Amino acid sequence: MTLTDVLELNKTELFTKIRTVLPIVTQTQNLLDCKDDLLYAWNSVDSCLLVTNWRVVLLQAEPKRAKISYQTLIPSNAVGLQVDRVVVSNEGSLVALCGPQNVTILEVPRRSGPDGYLMDGKPQITCRSYNLDVLLFQNNPQLEVCQVRWHPDSVSDSTLLVLLSNNTMRVYNHAKLRHVWKVGPYTVKKGANTSLSDFGETSIDFDIAPAVKISAAASDETTNNSTLNSTKTPKEKVEWPIVILRENGNVYVLLTGIDSDITHLQGPITLTPQTSSNYGVESCALLIIPSLPPTVIIAESTGRLHHALMLEAETTERSLNDADDGLLIEPSQWTLHVTETVELELGLSASAPNSTGNAYSCPIHLKRDVVNEMRYFAYHNAGLHIITVNFISELQRFLDSEAEDNQLELSTPSCAEYILCTKFDSSNRINPVIGIALMQMPSGLVLLLGSGQVISLKLVIDAQLLMTSKKELQLTATDAALDEQGLGPSFAEKIKTMLQRTVNQPILADKMASSSAHERYELLNQAVEVLRTQYLKRHELVRAEFTKHIKCIKLQKQQQLQEIKSLENEREIISERAHKLAERFEEISDNQELLVRRCQKLMQLANSVLPNSIVAEREFAQEVGRIDKATKAIAAALDTAKKTYNKQRYHIAKSEGTNASNAYQLPERQQRTITEILTQLSSEIDRQISDVKRINKIVGL
Repeated sequence: MTLTDVLELNKTELFTKIRTVLPIVTQTQNLLDCKDDLLYAWNSVDSCLLVTNWRVVLLQAEPKRAKISYQTLIPSNAVGLQVDRVVVSNEGSLVALCGPQNVTILEVPRRSGPDGYLMDGKPQITCRSYNLDVLLFQNNPQLEVCQVRWHPDSVSDSTLLVLLSNNTMRVYNHAKLRHVWKVGPYTVKKGANTSLSDFGETSIDFDIAPAVKISAAASDETTNNSTLNSTKTPKEKVEWPIVILRENGNVYVLLTGIDSDITHLQGPITLTPQTSSNYGVESCALLIIPSLPPTVIIAESTGRLHHALMLEAETTERSLNDADDGLLIEPSQWTLHVTETVELELGLSASAPNSTGNAYSCPIHLKRDVVNEMRYFAYHNAGLHIITVNFISELQRFLDSEAEDNQLELSTPSCAEYILCTKFDSSNRINPVIGIALMQMPSGLVLLLGSGQVISLKLVIDAQLLMTSKKELQLTATDAALDEQGLGPSFAEKIKTMLQRTVNQPILADKMASSSAHERYELLNQAVEVLRTQYLKRHELVRAEFTKHIKCIKLQKQQQLQEIKSLENEREIISERAHKLAERFEEISDNQELLVRRCQKLMQLANSVLPNSIVAEREFAQEVGRIDKATKAIAAALDTAKKTYNKQRYHIAKSEGTNASNAYQLPERQQRTITEILTQLSSEIDRQISDVKRINKIVGL
């Protein structure tokens, strides 16, 4: 196992086969894709799709376990021209094979068997395939395919959106053309660029934003057309905003449903804040991260990435665009707020270690990470970058917070890591990325280079997506308390900030041709310089910060020890005072009890000395005696009444028991016989009544 090929895919038969038939590639492509545990790779010479179960390859401790190393999927219809893109559908049932002037859909057979192979591990399988709009591309040789994406709202997992260079988007379901949506003015390139292409009005990329609900008033035309089929008009309708990027950097939104013929094209979307340099002058790719609100990434061939939030506009404004006079464009209900711009380093320059790649530019392709929504990949002719959008987590925390005075502050910048570098000299030789595939459980990344080399790396899931432990929660609570007290961030946050690097040392991958010794020496010096400035120097600063922090802690410890001694002395003094106060309290309590007793005696003496009325006391005593006698007489009469009542209840109960015992009861057998006789008589009477009714009916009475 090597550091650049942790899955050891270079040794597999699939990539050995791909390496032998690999064509000479001058631009970045994507001939790989992965869905679940199946890895797909396109064989351009034999025009077939190779597939392998990468989990079986990864867990293959015993060579005898795997029956086959890979399977070959042969399209039933020949795939014409060139294939530079392999896109697997959302559920993995279909594969789109795309080239500059052809699109083919291949049906993936069912999986069976213990290891999850296709059709129980059959080495070669002929699969049904459909070539889309063959005559259209034959009659229009200048027409090109710009982008293809599978629609996420397709129930059958078979809806494919294809963006063409003439500013039209075609919707296919299997081999059938469902809709043709116009996304811009009609443009045709014939040799030299037309005026519209000179102005950059050609749509080059698109992505699908999360679905939105619109009211019935916003879709009056659709409801009017459907009144013949349904009498009920829906109150809300779900539509998918399709964000479209043009060469000049203008962004449009096509609002429509998956089965709708009527579309609403809006734009161009206003980008804020306004800057002196326009956004996306050399735009080449667009990607949407389904956050809340959605995050739109616009890439330029110069290496600049613009991160923007797709927000709802307060007032819809129509942007003027003379090139779209013949196209119905509605006012946009969204705006793009650019939060930051990330500069990518396109290749390493030996003469300028800190160069940002201004001398070299190439088209950048974007791919979203399905495991971590905060991360996406940018691959190009000079290698691979991994970009982490940190403000998405801040947005999530802001939305989850229930505090009324909580304000949104996007303070954490995004992080761009140069993982793989394929261009590190000033020559025109390139080693582009021609295949990228993302794996899940475990998370991994597979890259196929133009030289045939395979790079397989393990990806670390962002810690913010994992369950936070109790210690991390305590640290977070401590940091929040420090912020409330105005003490600033904690020491751990300071160390993390100091260890953050702006430049990292990527993996170097060269083509078969070897560079000169001088270039390699300069590259080595550059790598050493990066290690010194970005790694060792930061660790030295961290060590100095630790030394300073330790000294401060020691001083604080001495001060705290002195304060503890003084507090112990004060505690002894306070304890002595407490004992004295307790003794004094007991003495005061005893004296208080003596005083209370003396007061009671004085009150008794005072009452005995007071003059009393003897006649009134006698009358009161006589009245009390009379009431006492009357009460006793009433109590005696009540007892006598209770005894009489109990005696009567006893005699009544006794007489009732005697009557119950004297009642005559028939034997059980006689009672059953009488019941049967009565039942027969009842049935006989019912029968006779029915006969009488029948006779009356016959006689006519």
